[in-house]
Amino acid sequence: METHFEVVSPLPNEGGRSESRQNSLLQEPLDFSGDTVNAAAAYLAELHSGDSRRAVRSRLNIAARWLGAADAFSCEWGRLRYVHVLGFMHALADKEGLAAASVNAYLSALKGVAETAWRLRQIDLTTYAEIKAVKQLRVHREPTGRALQADESQKLLAAVDEDSGPKAVRDRALIALLLGCGLRRAEVTTLRMENLERSSGTLRVIGKGNKERKVFFTPEVAQKVNAWLDLRGTEPGWLFGRLTKGGQLILTNPLDPASIGRVVKHAQDLAKIAPITTHDLRRTFATRLLAKNVDIVAVKNLMGHANVSTTAKYDRRSEEALQQAAQLAEL
Repeated sequence: METHFEVVSPLPNEGGRSESRQNSLLQEPLDFSGDTVNAAAAYLAELHSGDSRRAVRSRLNIAARWLGAADAFSCEWGRLRYVHVLGFMHALADKEGLAAASVNAYLSALKGVAETAWRLRQIDLTTYAEIKAVKQLRVHREPTGRALQADESQKLLAAVDEDSGPKAVRDRALIALLLGCGLRRAEVTTLRMENLERSSGTLRVIGKGNKERKVFFTPEVAQKVNAWLDLRGTEPGWLFGRLTKGGQLILTNPLDPASIGRVVKHAQDLAKIAPITTHDLRRTFATRLLAKNVDIVAVKNLMGHANVSTTAKYDRRSEEALQQAAQLAEL
């Protein structure tokens, strides 16, 4: 395999030949009986999230082109070796100046495809172990995003309350779930009527890694969700369907993550508060629970995190709050 210590740009058209080739490989049964299966296609088929597949595919396309192939689906991953991975990391970090976290994301993708190649018997165990042993770059990452102040969240909710019509009722329920239950926007798009237990005010959520968890409504969240259900009805289908400009609800078509982002942006504009992202509502949920001394393991479970170290990264309490906590220490 020819390798180059020079990183090329991402494929200019990710929706072209590579996309169609990926789709055919992911939609048709894969023959695992020989060496013909592309390890990248098989690895992508293992990923449950569409966002994850798109991100990993893009990284593998870039790695494949650096290795001399046209794209990830024409690359002979069975020829990948330890030295190639090191060289690619060197090129990303030193020549392209990518941040350590970004380089580590590429490394993770290469390790994933190497493991799949090993499972397909395209590389031996020694080669896979050498690639797996490549260490990530050390990362110091300043926290991103923010938690809303109490007055900001009140303004956000009040602004949406001033809107009228079916869309406003739906959007109030959406924001209540994001802020009051800490849902990811991708999780909201997958909610179905069957996930809801209206009498108990609980919701079954399918999160990252296809993991299921239960979230619980506060009275305020329940009120806004019930208002939407009174309008929507209780027939099976997507909990939040699309609304036409004429106000017709289409339960066969779910909202997509971008649409939920636009709902939050519209509410932010109405409330005239500092810029926020959809994920900031999730950060707010975690931060407020931690500020009320809720056990971090309980917060982890409500957030759907695999471990508490991830949950701790969502803590956006102010320096003043930390100073107050420090005063509790005794000599």
